[in-house]
Amino acid sequence: MLMEGEDLSTKTRDIQTLRVTKELQVFLFAENNQQRMQKEIQTLEKTIKLNENMHKRKVSDKKRILDRLNGLIRDKEAECVVLDGELKELAVSLVERQQIQEACVADMNPAAAQRMKDIVARRKLVDLAKSQSQEVAVLRAEVERLRMKTFPALVQNN
Repeated sequence: MLMEGEDLSTKTRDIQTLRVTKELQVFLFAENNQQRMQKEIQTLEKTIKLNENMHKRKVSDKKRILDRLNGLIRDKEAECVVLDGELKELAVSLVERQQIQEACVADMNPAAAQRMKDIVARRKLVDLAKSQSQEVAVLRAEVERLRMKTFPALVQNN
């Protein structure tokens, strides 16, 4: 009997501390819980179907994008193959031109070769003279600036 009393007091305390939510109120006071549950199940099933359809649509969109990108990859690979062929042809052409150039230089007579060396040497000397004259001009300007700093000129205004 004592245990039954404790049990009842525990149940009473549990009932008093139970939070009554809106769902619990609907469940307790609704006359037809079966229909409400069926309606909720139908709503959840519709939501599941909508989510499945949206998922299928997104998957198909991603597949379409993937196919397009794979097509672009194939196009770029084909373009690379074509460019590799052109590169090999250009390399062969370059080697042939270098051989022709070397043959022409070798075929030149010694007088022409000496003249070519003289022209190259003269060109180097002319470039050297230009650079040195520019350096001299810069140094003269620096000397003039320093002279003006030391001995300022008295400029007369007319």
